[in-house]
Amino acid sequence: MTPDSQPLVSRVFDRGVLALAALLTLASGVATFQDESHGPVPLAYWLCIPVIAVISRYPVMLDRPSGAIEIGFDSCVLAFLGSLVPAHDGALIWAAGAVLAQLLSHSRPIAKVFNIGVQVMSGIAALWVIDLLAPGSVQSLGTLLAVLIGCSVYFVLDFLVSEVAVALEHTESFHSELGYTEIWLAMVCIVAVDSLGYLAALVYMMQPQATALLLVPVATLLVASKSIARDRERSRRMRVLFDTSRSVQGQSTSEDVLELMALGARDMVRVQQLQLRDSPPGVGEVGARVTDSSRDWWLVTPEWQRARSTVASDREHLDQLALAGSEALSRLKMTREMTYLARHDALTELANRGVVLDRVGHALEVSRRRGSTVAVLFCDLDGFKQINDRFGHNAGDAVLVTVARRIARCVRTSDTVARLGGDEFAILLEDVRDPVDVDRVTALLLQAVVEPIDVSGHRVTVSTSIGIATSDGADSGEAILRSADIAMYEAKAQGKNCVARYHSEYGAARVRKLEMVEALRAAIESDKLTVVYQPVYAVRSGEVVGLEALARWRHDGQDVSPGQFVPLAEETGLVVALGERILDRVAQDGRDIGRLGLSHIEMGVNISAQQLRSATFAERVRQTRAALGDLALVLEVTERDVVREDSLSQEVMTRLVAEGVRFAVDDFGIGFSSIGYLRSLPVQVLKTDRAFVADIEHSERSANLLRSMLLMGHALGLDVVVEGVERQEQLDHLRGMGGEVFAQGYHLARPMPLADVLTLLRRKQQLRRTVVAS
Repeated sequence: MTPDSQPLVSRVFDRGVLALAALLTLASGVATFQDESHGPVPLAYWLCIPVIAVISRYPVMLDRPSGAIEIGFDSCVLAFLGSLVPAHDGALIWAAGAVLAQLLSHSRPIAKVFNIGVQVMSGIAALWVIDLLAPGSVQSLGTLLAVLIGCSVYFVLDFLVSEVAVALEHTESFHSELGYTEIWLAMVCIVAVDSLGYLAALVYMMQPQATALLLVPVATLLVASKSIARDRERSRRMRVLFDTSRSVQGQSTSEDVLELMALGARDMVRVQQLQLRDSPPGVGEVGARVTDSSRDWWLVTPEWQRARSTVASDREHLDQLALAGSEALSRLKMTREMTYLARHDALTELANRGVVLDRVGHALEVSRRRGSTVAVLFCDLDGFKQINDRFGHNAGDAVLVTVARRIARCVRTSDTVARLGGDEFAILLEDVRDPVDVDRVTALLLQAVVEPIDVSGHRVTVSTSIGIATSDGADSGEAILRSADIAMYEAKAQGKNCVARYHSEYGAARVRKLEMVEALRAAIESDKLTVVYQPVYAVRSGEVVGLEALARWRHDGQDVSPGQFVPLAEETGLVVALGERILDRVAQDGRDIGRLGLSHIEMGVNISAQQLRSATFAERVRQTRAALGDLALVLEVTERDVVREDSLSQEVMTRLVAEGVRFAVDDFGIGFSSIGYLRSLPVQVLKTDRAFVADIEHSERSANLLRSMLLMGHALGLDVVVEGVERQEQLDHLRGMGGEVFAQGYHLARPMPLADVLTLLRRKQQLRRTVVAS
C-alpha cells in the first residue's frame, strides 16, 4: 500500500502516535532540564542507544491470523534504564535509540515513522510506570516487580497500538486478535527475558565492568531467537506450500486453482494486499509467474511489507508456490485437450463418431417424449481419393477442412456435424418438424460442397453423396447411423452427388454385399480363385500370339460373374491382393507354357489403378517377369484408369516398360474418346472395345470407324487387338483390313483352363510342323 492509497484515518492515527511520542519526549526533555537534583547522565547510559539499535534488529514475530507484529527484545534495555536512571533521562536515551534503530532498518518510510512513534511512546510510558512504582532501591523486590510491570505495559501498548494501526490500514476489525493466546504467551516470555535488563542493572551497580559479561547470554538469546523464528517461519511456509500444492492438484477448474493459489500466497507471506493479476510485478513489488503454457498470471505483493522475511525469500517461496500452481493448471489444460481430442476430430475440429452417437441417442430419447423426428445425414465425398492421389495427403487434408466448414454453415447451431473418418461426415438434425427441412439442408449441402476449392494452385472439385435416415425414437443411435450409411451407398449407386433416403430393402442388399465382400476376402486369402486364359490370335496367320489371364470365382457351388466380384474387389481395396494372386498364378503357369518353346506368346494380366499405386506392385511384376523367362508380360489397364492416373503411377509404368514389360490400353475408344494421352503414356498395345466390332459386317460406318482405329494404332507403332469377335463374318472383315490385326473373342476361343491351353498350343505347334514338313 502506497502513502497515497493509505486510508485517511490510518494516516491520521500514525501521525497521532508520532505526535504523542514527540510530546512525551519533549516533556521528558523539559523535566530533565528542570531537574537539578543530579548532574549530567553518565556516558555509560548513553551507550544504551546503539545497544537499542542492535537489539531492535532481532525482533520477535507475533503470529496473528491476518499477519504478524514485531516485538523486540529491546525492552531489556528499557528494564536497565528504568532500574538505574530517572524516567525523564531514560526517556531521552530510549527515544534516541528508537530513532537510530528505525533509521537503520529497511522498512518503508511510512512504517519507520509509525514505528518510531509507537516505540518511543510505549517506552516512555513504561519508564514512567517503573519510576512511579519502584521503591527507590535497585536491590529491592519492589523494583523488580516495577520493572516487570513496566515491561508489560511496554509490550501491551506496543501490541495494541500496532494492532489498531494494522486494522485501520487494512480496514479490518482487531477485536478478535486480542484473544489470540499465542500473543499473550509471547508477552509472558518476553517480559521474563526482560529481567536480564534488571540483572544488568544489579551487576552495573556492583561492578560496572562486569556488565559486559552479559553480552554473551544476550547475544546468544538474540541469535537463538532469530534462528528459531527463521526455522519456524520456514516450516510454516513449507506447510502452506505443501497444503496449497495438495489442494490445487485436486481441483477440476482453473478458476478454483487460481483462487486457492491466491489464498495460499496470502497465507504464505501474510500480506492481504497480494494480488493475482495478468501483469508482472512493477517497481516495489515481488511477483511470481503462474502459467498453463498458454496464458500467464502473476502473484504480486508489495516489497515493503517485510514483517517476516527478505524480498529474496518471498520471491523464492512464491516461485515454488507458483510452480505447483502451474503444474496444476497445465494438468487441467492437458486434461481439457485430451478430453477435446477424445471427442473431436483433430483435423477438422468437428465432433467424432463417439460424440455424434451419444447425441443421436439423446435426441432419440427426446423425440420419443415430444413426438418429433430425428434425421441423420451420412455424407461421403465423391472424387476425394483422386485429389489425395494426385496432390498428396496435405492437399487432401486442406480439402477436408474446407468441406467441414462448408457443411457446418449449412446447419443450425443446435445440430451436430461430425467427421466419422476419412472423407465421411455425419449430420444430426434434431427436432425435425417438417421433412421439407431435411430436403432444404441436403440441397444446401450439395451446393456448398461442390463449389471449387483451391489446392496447391489448382482448382479442384468434389461432390458428396448423402444418405438420409429418420426415426421417431424407436431406433438406437447405431441403427439410425447404419441406415444412413446404407442409404449413402445407394446414392453412390445412383450416380453420386445426389441424395437417397433409407428403405428397408437397402439394408438387405447391403448385408448381402458385405457377406460377399467377406467371402471374396476369404477366397483370396486361401487362394481359392482360379485363372483361365483366353487366346489372342493373329488374324491372317491364325497363330496364337497371346493369352489373357482371367480370374474366376466359384462361391457356394455357383460361378460368380467377374463383372460382379471384380468391381467389388476394386471398391473394397481387395483388388491389390487379388492382382497379386493372379500374377503368382501366371508366373507358375508360364513355366509350363514356356516348356513348349513358344517364345512368341505374350501373357496378358489385367491390373487396376490401385495396383499401380501399391508399394509392392513393381517388385511383384519383376518377379513374375523373371519367372516367365522368354514369354513376354503384358499388363492391361482400362482407358479410364490409365488417363486418370497420377504422375507417380505413370513413372512406375515407364520404369517397368524399360525393364521389358509391355502395357496395353483395354476397352479403348469408349472412355475419354481422346487420343492425346497416347503420345505421352508408355503403352504398346491397344485393345478396342467390343462395341466397335459388333456390326461391322452390316454397317459400313462401323467398319470405317474400326479401320480408322487400326490405322491410327499402326501409325503410332502400336499393336491393335480387336476384342469381341463372335462371328465368322466379323473375322472375315478383319482379314480384309490393312496391316497386322490381332483378334480375341468367343468365335476364336473361349477362356479355358491351363490344361486346355497347353493342348491348344501343342495342337497348333504340331500343325505348324506338319505344314513346314509338307
